[in-house]
Amino acid sequence: MHHLSRIHIKNYRSCRDIELALGNCTPIVGYNNAGKSNIMSAIAWLISPTALAVGDFYDASKPASVEATIEGLDDVLLYKLEAQHRNKLQPFIENSTLRIRREQKEPGGSVSKAVKLEIREPGLAEGDPAAWKQNPTGISQALQVLFPEPIFIGAMQDAAEDATKSKNGTTLGKLLAEFTSSLEKEHGVRLQGLLDDVRQYLAPESPSRITQLNDFDSQATSVLQDFFPGINIHLDIPVPEIASVFRQGTVRVSEDGRGTIRDFSSLGHGAQRSIQMALIRYLADIKSNGSDEGQRRLLLIEEPELFLHPQAVEQLRAALTKLSEGAYQVVFVTHSPMMIDRKSIIETRIARKCPSTGQTMVMPSMAEALRKRITDNDTQLHTAFDLANASAWLFSDRVVIVEGKTEKRILPALYESIKGCTLAADRIATVTLDGVGGMKGMLGVFKELGIEAFGIADFDYAPSQAIKHGLLSRGDEDLRECLSQIAAMAESDSGIKIGGDGRPTNKNATKKAAQVYAEWAATDEGKPVAQNLHEKLKAHNVWIWPQGDIEAVLGLSGAKDEREWAEFCKRLDDGELGDDVSESLPVVREFLEWFSRAP
Repeated sequence: MHHLSRIHIKNYRSCRDIELALGNCTPIVGYNNAGKSNIMSAIAWLISPTALAVGDFYDASKPASVEATIEGLDDVLLYKLEAQHRNKLQPFIENSTLRIRREQKEPGGSVSKAVKLEIREPGLAEGDPAAWKQNPTGISQALQVLFPEPIFIGAMQDAAEDATKSKNGTTLGKLLAEFTSSLEKEHGVRLQGLLDDVRQYLAPESPSRITQLNDFDSQATSVLQDFFPGINIHLDIPVPEIASVFRQGTVRVSEDGRGTIRDFSSLGHGAQRSIQMALIRYLADIKSNGSDEGQRRLLLIEEPELFLHPQAVEQLRAALTKLSEGAYQVVFVTHSPMMIDRKSIIETRIARKCPSTGQTMVMPSMAEALRKRITDNDTQLHTAFDLANASAWLFSDRVVIVEGKTEKRILPALYESIKGCTLAADRIATVTLDGVGGMKGMLGVFKELGIEAFGIADFDYAPSQAIKHGLLSRGDEDLRECLSQIAAMAESDSGIKIGGDGRPTNKNATKKAAQVYAEWAATDEGKPVAQNLHEKLKAHNVWIWPQGDIEAVLGLSGAKDEREWAEFCKRLDDGELGDDVSESLPVVREFLEWFSRAP
């Protein structure tokens, strides 16, 4: 199925130079004023251009352009087109792919003169200016068949005004046309015949015209002769063509099927927006298959979740996905994690604005970041699974990657108690790892995504995974000292067993390795060594607890029990922590300040 697979926007509003891949259904997220709407507008301008004004240029002294790669133009699709359109496109298609570019060199002027369409000739070098052919005959018309005028539904538009627009309307009027077009095809000829019957009774030149109309013409003309001889008056009562009648279709409402049918504008904004989105959901039900005419329409929506309750948001998200599997390519901007499901999160794009330049930046998708940062397919799969099951990070500035359930359960309560606000309020999300072995890969993925990330692990991460991840050298002097001191402990403690790698092991041991590290870290000689390793890993954005683990810091049993966590959070809320825990609070505060600092 053909679609816009990649967009490159230059010098358009806040988009100085950005490139992003698009799928069948692409969510875009980001804070307000990040430039998300400008990205949507640029995509719409590519397909349906208008003449740009000064405010539409990032730098008015340079051209604005939007370049696109169109994929899926195979023989099956092409032979759905009329021969004239197919013949125009085929010379520029290579491997079912076509590249086009829309450009305006300077502000002002008319669309026909100022806005140019270019198409790339295959086989020529990437930097060869001759590769771009300006507006070859018939190409614009052929592209309009592939991609009819987009449907763009803005977040702040007047829904009542727009929902009652005709086919010529700019947004939801086009949606209404999607419903009425099949009706016009099926009944248009018969209905046009009825209108023609009416026209013969009203038209001035018709022999069957109503007598009273002819009488008006003759009597009014007679009076006119006294003022302006030689001019005749004809009362013309126009009868529209059936196509015009369908274009005037509007949306009206009633409550519970009773009472007066009234204008859409009589409803509140929430109801108006709900009707907009309900029409989209209905459209998904009746247009789930691809177009038989080789067309695919772009559906661009800003904040589709506005005013909708959670169940409606879920239904709408499913409807957009369904539409994208057929005759529509969907791009939407959202502020709601509910609009991003586990399948779509991997292709979601994050938009940000550079504070110093004001230009919009688009981060790679998670799929792109995974391919760049993780080469092992199995690790990539696990990382994708971890991230896909927690979409809150898409809407955050910082992410805390936690190894254990204790951190995941207690960290939000600790943060709110000590910092006075929630993690979410400070734009911080947490992601739980399925095994600490994915820590480095996860940190790298978030770096690609432009999100500052911090990892939290038990102390045993240092002598094991930190070496595998290249964060500590195998011969690190503090690590050697740590293992040497633990080996000395084992000589006098039969509960400690040392494995062949020189590290504490759980095999045949009465003391687990985590407990051994915690006991060692509490000794006078162990404390400075543990602190040194802690500082070294902090430089790599990984926090290991010098005391061994968070349970040791907070005085928990280490049983990782939901009841114990709930009791701790209750004591935290009530301010009833024991003295042993209170002594550890400076460490906790230092930890919270470490990852909550401004990026």
